[in-house]
Amino acid sequence: MVRHLAVLLPIGVLLSALAGCGGPSKPDGGGLSFRQQVAKARQEKLPDVRARKLTKLAYGQAKAKDVFGAEETFELAWKSCEEVTDPAGRASVFSYLAEAQARLSNRSQARRAARSALDAAEKIENVESRAYSLARIGRAQGAAEDPDAAAESLATAEKLGSQLEDPQGKVLVLAAVAESYHKIEKPEDARRTLDAAGQLATSIEDRRTRCKAITAIAASQHQMKLADESSKSFETALATAEKIDDPLSKAHALAELAEKLSEAGHFARSHEVLEQADLVVEKIPQPDMRRQTMQEVRRLMGTLPKPPGEG
Repeated sequence: MVRHLAVLLPIGVLLSALAGCGGPSKPDGGGLSFRQQVAKARQEKLPDVRARKLTKLAYGQAKAKDVFGAEETFELAWKSCEEVTDPAGRASVFSYLAEAQARLSNRSQARRAARSALDAAEKIENVESRAYSLARIGRAQGAAEDPDAAAESLATAEKLGSQLEDPQGKVLVLAAVAESYHKIEKPEDARRTLDAAGQLATSIEDRRTRCKAITAIAASQHQMKLADESSKSFETALATAEKIDDPLSKAHALAELAEKLSEAGHFARSHEVLEQADLVVEKIPQPDMRRQTMQEVRRLMGTLPKPPGEG
């Protein structure tokens, strides 16, 4: 099954871009003013990409006390969200916008965006994508101080997730729901859904799929500030990857694990896993696949952050 990237990226990753916009008046703008950055963002042809860029800029403007500029840019972001025709993508960008507004305490605007996200989510045909979207929307509704709506969205997401036949999809949804419960300060529900996701992940028979699922659990545990549990899950995922027989699948599993380790700040361990992947690549029998996989592993070696002191 091909999963919708914008929908299925971890929630914490999708919103992390906003975290760095608290101080500078020209965040990541290469010396450009906000007005120039907005003008540049408006040239983006893909409406979902444009909506995210404008939302991030509007958030930055608001944090820099450019109130009127932020209002104008948020309105441009809203219009870009409305241009997204794919329901899953539309729900995703409106959720992103809702959380940005909520973080600025713009409760009415956040709720408005969350309602638009919910309207879009109801039109998603794929059950897994709809459930994952509802998990994100529930988090946005909670941030907008709309607890009843958040509880309803997350309960629906959990119910849909539990009905999925694909075990990996079920794990991804339940982990996303757990993260959202954590963010809206419902620790008992967060613990319950995370434990359910973890038990399911470790019971998956196929090692490649099990490795992916356990890695997702580890990433969610990291987002939920469960450092010890996250580290243990990452090691369990590594042990699972090491038992995969097919060299191609094993190399890709290790590379994907390395990326998630890096995202969680385990830079040294990430590069150790990449070294393992590099050795496994040599055992791939198909020359073309061996070359492509080696290029990907080497790319990660060059781009993933290295431990302090290793430059």
